[in-house]
Amino acid sequence: MAYWLKLFFLGLICLYCTAKHTLNQETEFECVPIYEQSALQHPLMKNHQIQTRPSRELLSMLSSSNDDTITTIGLKKSAECPKGQVPIHKPKTNLTNIFIHPQQFTKEGSVLKQDRWVKQRRKSHYPSKIFREYNGHYAIIREFENTTKKWHGAQALFNINKPRVAQNQYSKAWIWLNYIQMNEMSSIQFGVAVHTKLYRDDRPRLTTYWMSGKQQDGCYNALCPGGYVQIHKSIYPGLIFDKISIPGGQQYTIHLSVAEDPVTKNWVLTIGTIMIGYWPRQTHMGEGASEVYFGGFAGTSLPNTLSPPMGTGDFPTRDLTRSCYMKQLKYVLSDYTIEDIDSNEVEYYIDDPKCYGVMFLKYVDSDSRETLTFGGPGGHCRLS
Repeated sequence: MAYWLKLFFLGLICLYCTAKHTLNQETEFECVPIYEQSALQHPLMKNHQIQTRPSRELLSMLSSSNDDTITTIGLKKSAECPKGQVPIHKPKTNLTNIFIHPQQFTKEGSVLKQDRWVKQRRKSHYPSKIFREYNGHYAIIREFENTTKKWHGAQALFNINKPRVAQNQYSKAWIWLNYIQMNEMSSIQFGVAVHTKLYRDDRPRLTTYWMSGKQQDGCYNALCPGGYVQIHKSIYPGLIFDKISIPGGQQYTIHLSVAEDPVTKNWVLTIGTIMIGYWPRQTHMGEGASEVYFGGFAGTSLPNTLSPPMGTGDFPTRDLTRSCYMKQLKYVLSDYTIEDIDSNEVEYYIDDPKCYGVMFLKYVDSDSRETLTFGGPGGHCRLS
């Protein structure tokens, strides 16, 4: 009898230890049935056919433009969800925020002239708290305003950096795909972000952002009805990059792409040729993007506070081991071919050159190709 009683108490102790470990080990994602994720809970998605892999046409297009051997470096390994389920990141706060967009800008000689910023705000029909991103600062390149082209994707090889941001600050290495019609904008954005309002810490993470023409309060990652659909079982927006580039030393990189699938017309997020998820064609840019930006974006979620560092925290240099960069900058054209961005058709935008900088290096070599480097210390920057 004493033997069985001893086993009983030993079992209770093991159960307690297991429960204590589970409670103390914070899980940042939850596995949900793929058909029950938030993106599919929208009237337009009622009869949506989930896309689980790239079409052969998209796969062929992606295979011609990058190398999988360098694409998944630095991503923290995550447990794989069971069959039929996908990981959805659990945010620190709800994901809606106010989208800020720089209006047209002009050059006067070598000086960049800042025009007004447009803050687009409409009442959301999705229940969510809103956090505002104040004093957002850009250091980007983009196509000339007068172009009539439409783009069906963009991609780049990012190096992974960890800018030293404080609480309520964010700093991003980012690509924007925007479509503007009348007074409405649709946007897909993606890249590497440190965002202490959104996440539980200041580590860099794979991050996406989405805004539809009729839903002007944008949404991060995967919690918007009609927004991003998660497909991969272990790689998801919100996942941590646990290997960080060392200034002057080893660089860790990831190849990120969003491209419209020629067959399904969904906008597919990939790491190399690995499909992570997509934005459905029912709720997003059917005509292609009218604007594409590459670069950095940094700011705060509190007004009248210091702006955070961007990139490595240093101004860009030609020494790419000491700068935040994007290499192999490419567009997807309307015929679904991929080409390097044309350095003769892009212009710079830096809203406060004393805080941030940007440098574009034309064709560097066959590996780097067109390269953008950007960043800066932040500080007392011009209020936007």
